[in-house]
Amino acid sequence: MGFGAIVLLFAVAAGFYGAAIYFSQDARLKRTLRDAPRRDIANVSEREPSKIVGTLAYLGEPLISPLTGRTCAYYEIHVEQYRSDSDNDGYWRTIIRESRGQDFMLEDETGHAIINPVGAQLALTIDSHTKSGSFDDPTDRERNYLISHGQEGKGWVFNKEIRYREGILEANESVAVLGRGVREPDPKGVDQAGGYRSAPPMRLRMRRSQNVPLLISDDIGTLR
Repeated sequence: MGFGAIVLLFAVAAGFYGAAIYFSQDARLKRTLRDAPRRDIANVSEREPSKIVGTLAYLGEPLISPLTGRTCAYYEIHVEQYRSDSDNDGYWRTIIRESRGQDFMLEDETGHAIINPVGAQLALTIDSHTKSGSFDDPTDRERNYLISHGQEGKGWVFNKEIRYREGILEANESVAVLGRGVREPDPKGVDQAGGYRSAPPMRLRMRRSQNVPLLISDDIGTLR
């Protein structure tokens, strides 16, 4: 076996290993969220991690997902390019993996919570799958996204074989969150008569802490 073939085997093995790790982590996160007991937002204790499920609402201007142009509070993108050797054996190699998010609100029948996704572990539903290739040019968004990450969709002669996957958290969808929450003054709180109180009521905020991770998913199996 030549040196080039050995290198290719290692590359393919590394690709499968990386994919296996990714999907096993994704499945483990979903399983943890699925099995955790659900609490109403109003009844979350600061003393222990809790799982809440609510409807997502934006806080301020939402993000725009790069590949599909959808408004969202969080997006996750995976871009892979098909590579082949002289024997026409090939594999998919990740060339871009990106995620970005901002604070959002979850509401249930009992109250609302502010969620800070920075540093959280997420398992999103990847609902956008597109490709570009020899006879299928990238869209303007795909082309601009590749360029912004130092990549391009065209090879020496033909377009490169590239596939794009995107998942988002968007307004009005149900989301599950597991982590530790803290209570803080709610600057938008109002009393039952509709007037602002001199001392605002408290609201829940959940974020990743040093000892307790924050898990987030919109997978339907985690929402019960």
